[in-house]
This record gives sequence, structure tokens and C-alpha cells, in this order.
Amino acid sequence: MATKQISTRSETVASNEPSKRQLQRQMEQTRESLSETVSEIKETIDHEVRAVKKTVSGVLDYREQFQKEPLVWSLGALSAGFALGYTIGYAHKNTKGGKQTAVIAFADSMVEELSTVGNVMVLPALNAKIKELFGFEFSELLMQMKQTTKRPAKKKAHKRKPSKTMTKRVARKK
Repeated sequence: MATKQISTRSETVASNEPSKRQLQRQMEQTRESLSETVSEIKETIDHEVRAVKKTVSGVLDYREQFQKEPLVWSLGALSAGFALGYTIGYAHKNTKGGKQTAVIAFADSMVEELSTVGNVMVLPALNAKIKELFGFEFSELLMQMKQTTKRPAKKKAHKRKPSKTMTKRVARKK
């Protein structure tokens, strides 16, 4: 009787466990499901990568953007240059009278680099746009301003007029 109970239990356990074919089918379905999921993920990633590339290439292609709107970019560069120049000039002013510091060296090299970039990239496009809008050559105007050097006027020594209190004192002494 003990052997009959054991065989009944093993049949019950065996009937609850899936067969080898059922396990293989489940494994195949799982593989298909995983492969579909991986394919969907790859498609999504490819789509996102293309979108990011498009966005980044649009942003990084500043030359094309500059050619479309040179005036806006020039004004933006002018504003940024003013802010940077003011900041560096203030730092330079505070170190005046001292030895050559890192701030002064940085300011000098920054001015030289920005001048080169401005003359090569910004000025030609800005010049063309100003000529188109206003009808004069901006670079020629800059050259005229550069050639015209203003000499500072000499200060004349003015005689000091005596103040009213001083005149009253002199009058009392007489």
C-alpha cells in the first residue's frame, strides 16, 4: 500500500509539471517575445539616435546658422564680448601697478584671439549685411576711425577766483 501511495503522489506531481514539449514551447515563445522586445528597443534607440544627431548637427553647424542670420549672431557676439571684456578689464584694472599676473596674460591672449576671430569670421559677414542694409562699408569706417587719432587737449591753467569768504577776509584786513 505504501508503494501505491508513492506512485499516486508521483503521478500527481507529474501531472502538475509541464511536459518536455510544453517546456520547449514556452521557451520558444519566451525567446520570440524577447527577440521582439529587443527589436523594438533597437528601433526606438535608432530613432532617438537619429533625432539627437539631427539636433546636435543643427546646433554645432554654427557656420550655416551664422550665414542665415549674421546680424543676430554678430550682436550676440558683441554682447558676449562686451560682458567678457568688461569683466576682464575690471580684473585687469584691479591688478594695475603690479607685475604681469595670470589674469593679465589671459586677458592679453583672449583679446588677441578674439580679434583674430572677429576679423576673419564676423567682420566680413557683418560688413556685407551693413552694406546691404545701410549702404556703407563698415570696415572702411573702422579703418578711418583707426587712422584718425585724437590728441588730448592740453589743460589750460585757470586762475582761481577767490571765494566770497576770502574776499570778505581781505576786505576786513584793510
